Amino acid sequence: MGLNYEKEGHIAKVGLNRPKEKNALDPQILLDLHQAWQDINGDERIRVVILHSCLPDIFCSGMDLRTAIPILTRMRKPETEAERWLAGFGPQVAEAMLKPSIVKKPVIAAVNGYCLTAGFEMIMGADLRLASEDALFQMREASLGIMPTGGANVYLPRILTPCRAMEVLLTADNYPAQILYEWGFLNRVVPAADLMPTALAMAERIAGNGPLAIQGMIRCYRESREMGYTEAFRRELEIGVPVFGSADAREGIRAQKEKRKPNFPGTYT
Repeated sequence: MGLNYEKEGHIAKVGLNRPKEKNALDPQILLDLHQAWQDINGDERIRVVILHSCLPDIFCSGMDLRTAIPILTRMRKPETEAERWLAGFGPQVAEAMLKPSIVKKPVIAAVNGYCLTAGFEMIMGADLRLASEDALFQMREASLGIMPTGGANVYLPRILTPCRAMEVLLTADNYPAQILYEWGFLNRVVPAADLMPTALAMAERIAGNGPLAIQGMIRCYRESREMGYTEAFRRELEIGVPVFGSADAREGIRAQKEKRKPNFPGTYT
């Protein structure tokens, strides 16, 4: 099983689990990721997602050179359902790697060990990023004479400063978690043993807030980041005003007055 997909209460955990291949992204795991994102969108109980590795020393080694790359480069014809899905190279392939994120709920990436190329690009599409102290990040395409096409050229200059993004891309060097934390790419850097507990604690905190408000903020951020101020402020109101009039908002205010924990219904009416 290349992908461990679990649900616990309001939290979904999506775990890369290909030990022999060091979590390289093959056609099947990409298809499974896309299906998981779609299922999460359709499940009203799920409010937060944690993307993680099930392996102790690596998050993801990148795209699978043995299976995915030959299909993407048309070196051989697809044979399985997943390979045919990948060969289409339509928007679904980019969506599987969160380029752009189609997940309507916040995605927390919890990264340990090596996080390379396509794996690095995938977490750029997450909303929040945590890493263990041993995490190491690399965009190595330039050293192979190719350039990344999984989102790094677009995402990194927007997340980091342009000059730091270009350093990561052009040098193809290794970057430890602490450096990327200082550069603003990561929210937290914690001991390896604390990575998943920290991710779960953050997910539980978010899941306890109003789901419509959380989804509205995610949507507003993603839709407005390429807009000018006037258009972005207008979009903020279009998304936010219905949340103010929702059942979630009424429950949140009542709970505040009654000094209790809110029980958000997750509905507008």
